[in-house]
Amino acid sequence: MKLLLDSTYLFPILNIEITEGWSKPDLLRLIQSDNYELFYCSLSLYEIYAKCMKLILQSKLLINNETIQGGIDIIIHSSKLQKLNWYEYANESEMILELKNMHNDSIDCMLFYISVIMCDIFATFDLTFIKKIQKNQKLLDWIKLVNPEFTIWTESLKDENISIFKKI
Repeated sequence: MKLLLDSTYLFPILNIEITEGWSKPDLLRLIQSDNYELFYCSLSLYEIYAKCMKLILQSKLLINNETIQGGIDIIIHSSKLQKLNWYEYANESEMILELKNMHNDSIDCMLFYISVIMCDIFATFDLTFIKKIQKNQKLLDWIKLVNPEFTIWTESLKDENISIFKKI
């Protein structure tokens, strides 16, 4: 099964655990699993960098640029993580705009869009975003047409992934 990881799931590669319930051992177990083909979006690399810079400026994170770059390099060169380039899908804008219309985070919108068209599962901590999608009939109809078996996997990935059509 093809699994697209939201950026948050990649932070432990940099030895940064910014989300309770998800750690480097959790990520390593997922990477070592043969059950999934793991994907990330090239936008996630920017999001990781930007989030680290923000946390450094807020004095909430004590790392240097070399550590950030080293983690990004690990992601890029990992044989277990496959990259999807966001710009290859940017011309397919109708549904991306529909997502953006209901959710302010453009990166989340693009990651979700790509996950629907390219993967079987999207892993995210953002349940608010998923609940918004589940209330949007136009998006649900599109998902049903494009990828009717599409599922989401939330939070610590300990529970089963669930259909996007099953209310959270």
